[in-house]
Amino acid sequence: MDIDWFPKLIFLLISLLFSALFSGSEVALFSLDKNHLKELKELKEGKGLLNKYILALLENPRRLLVTILLGNTIFNVAASILAVTIAIEFAEIHQLSVELVLLAQIILLTVFLLLIGEITPKLFASKNPLLFSRIIAFPLYWTSILIYPVAKILTDSIKYFASKFKIDKSKTALHSSEIVDLAEIGKEHGSIEEEEHDLIHGLVEFRSINAREVMTPRVDIIAVSVDAKYDDVIDLITESGHSRIPVYEED
Repeated sequence: MDIDWFPKLIFLLISLLFSALFSGSEVALFSLDKNHLKELKELKEGKGLLNKYILALLENPRRLLVTILLGNTIFNVAASILAVTIAIEFAEIHQLSVELVLLAQIILLTVFLLLIGEITPKLFASKNPLLFSRIIAFPLYWTSILIYPVAKILTDSIKYFASKFKIDKSKTALHSSEIVDLAEIGKEHGSIEEEEHDLIHGLVEFRSINAREVMTPRVDIIAVSVDAKYDDVIDLITESGHSRIPVYEED
């Protein structure tokens, strides 16, 4: 192996590593729930800067997302450039077809990027969001500081273009069937209790009930005159078969 390849391979591995960190950080940070945030705030003084960095990053989620995407893109591009350089040099030294070597490089780099830079870190981050957030907190925070001008421009641009598009919120709302499915999944995973599951089902079913279905037909209504005496009302209730209604005599 040519001695010039060694630093290039090192930088390639570093690029893959940082690509993995940025990919996993998106899942980890946006997976933190209220309990995790409460723990971060309670341990803010005891754990030092890491918890402060995480809370600071989450204060501006749009800027955080732009920072993650920028960092991930930069290191993915860097890994691609280094891999192409190594592949061309390898083909020239061993007198191989450059096209075939580049094709092999594309396949190998794609596999490495998927396994090392995407799938593995995101799986780990989804299972250990708080731990991964603390691992990435320091480099991600200072990266957001260093690329603040670029991230600020992109964030403002996203806000501007988003304001120009009218979004029909009715199309993005969940349907009742989807709410029921989510309730079933939550019950299976233990995230909601049996009573909460029944309450959600009751709300969904109640929403689909028409007022006519719960109304008493007019022919079945027993009317009482406003001038009726108390004893007459009691007799009417008794005669109509509603004697089970408790009646309290006046003193």
